[in-house]
Amino acid sequence: MLARILYYREKEMPWEIVIPANDIKKAERIAREKMSEFNAIAYEVELIA
Repeated sequence: MLARILYYREKEMPWEIVIPANDIKKAERIAREKMSEFNAIAYEVELIA
């Protein structure tokens, strides 16, 4: 299964990454962990496959 994570940054276009994830909870955890790496102020997670 794949998850798409959109990172929203201040005054910039969102960054999108696709990661392998078995469930939404794992994808949410990964998204939170990588927020500082992308200097994000918010994120959105969507399971896509």
